[in-house]
Amino acid sequence: MKKIYTLLMMTFMVTTFTSCDWVEDSDRQDRREAGVLEGTWTGYIDTYFYDRFNMRGNSYRTTMYFERYDNYGGVGYEVDYNVNSPRENYYYCDFEWEVDRGVIYIYYADSWNTVSIYDYGLDVNRFWGYMDDGTSRDVSFELYYDNRFDWTFYRTYYAPTRSSNALRYYASGEFAKAIAKKETSK
Repeated sequence: MKKIYTLLMMTFMVTTFTSCDWVEDSDRQDRREAGVLEGTWTGYIDTYFYDRFNMRGNSYRTTMYFERYDNYGGVGYEVDYNVNSPRENYYYCDFEWEVDRGVIYIYYADSWNTVSIYDYGLDVNRFWGYMDDGTSRDVSFELYYDNRFDWTFYRTYYAPTRSSNALRYYASGEFAKAIAKKETSK
């Protein structure tokens, strides 16, 4: 009986310590990824402009800024724009984000679908992979670290005031028209 008890206790301890190691490794990985993600990323997101704005073409880009407020997430903002007229045709939106068990979640201020980035690669220069934008299909993306992007135009005019820390969103040009058209067709 003593041998069986000893064997059961050893099995329990190995299982318990293995589980803790996995949780600690996952936690450490989430913190590392949140740290690498902090900053500005620019690139292309496949089918995103069609899914969100019903717009097609190769001249659209996305730039995202991630600011970390704790070990696992923070706040940020995104601008989607036409590269041929970025100050006339754009959509700006604040968001909150977090990394949880290897999945990056983005919660947009405009109550659009929560985006889950679940199959990705991330290093100090490149962020690529697949996301779920609520459309039941994999959306591929490829973003590059961009410390040269000038947010002044998008953040100065519409930046939250001291009296309001509310998350904001707004559109201009073809993006505003696309959103208005989408709203009227509901």
